[in-house]
Amino acid sequence: MVLHLRILYAVIASVSFCSCNQHKIVQKSLGKANDECVSYGSSEQCLARCVTLVTRDWNETAGLSSVYDRFYQPDPEDLCNTNRTQRCLEALQSTVAPEDKCLRAAGSVQCYLDQYGQVDMATSRFVKPAPVQQQQIIWECGAMLGYSGDQILRSIDDKDYTMQETRCLYRCYLIRSGMYTDEGGLNMERFYVACGGYEDEFYRNVTECAARVRSSTRCDDRCTLAQRLASECIGTRYDQTLTPGPATIDARDGSSVTYAVFQNYAGRDMTNSFVLNQR
Repeated sequence: MVLHLRILYAVIASVSFCSCNQHKIVQKSLGKANDECVSYGSSEQCLARCVTLVTRDWNETAGLSSVYDRFYQPDPEDLCNTNRTQRCLEALQSTVAPEDKCLRAAGSVQCYLDQYGQVDMATSRFVKPAPVQQQQIIWECGAMLGYSGDQILRSIDDKDYTMQETRCLYRCYLIRSGMYTDEGGLNMERFYVACGGYEDEFYRNVTECAARVRSSTRCDDRCTLAQRLASECIGTRYDQTLTPGPATIDARDGSSVTYAVFQNYAGRDMTNSFVLNQR
């Protein structure tokens, strides 16, 4: 019986460990995204648009995000691939009508296929959280930290991170969304996707900033360290706008919290419009 219990505990620990590591992180390969779109019944003409919507690289107004390049392996000796790809995308704008979204998406993907590098259909890459997922993560973190509805609202309204509760809520959000770990710090590869790309100089500046923040923050204050690394070193480049959504979250005290708007610019500017209805 004792042996059986040990096996059970080991299985539970294993499952818990895997679940914890995954958090709310979404990763997809182009192959899986393609299969997903085929199962939805996407037509061949609109398949590229569907796939890039699934990987959250397509925007109907801005077109294909530059971070779509994460699915490609360029030739290290080809120094002009980015320039050629950009010129191809610019030429596409003058030849395809803006309202022909499927053709625009297909042409944009073709630019990468022809100009950028070798496509990798098999490797799963990070997909930035959708607005509704971002909203869910914030409120789930509040619940997991044991915050009441009022505490969550106060934390969201604490623009200058004056409260430890706010800093811990933000740390939880960063970890759960896959952007940060206590061991590894800021995940710059995923921030690259979430920020919509950035230049090499920005990466160097973040590295220098992270060193300064770590040296000036108590090593046992994990919440403050995570918050400062994100807000001071990434800053407004991590731009999230959580759109209004009709959802109700049960807080610790049994209150019903309905969220409307939550904007977060790397944690620096946080505004909200929330309603707290006590049952």
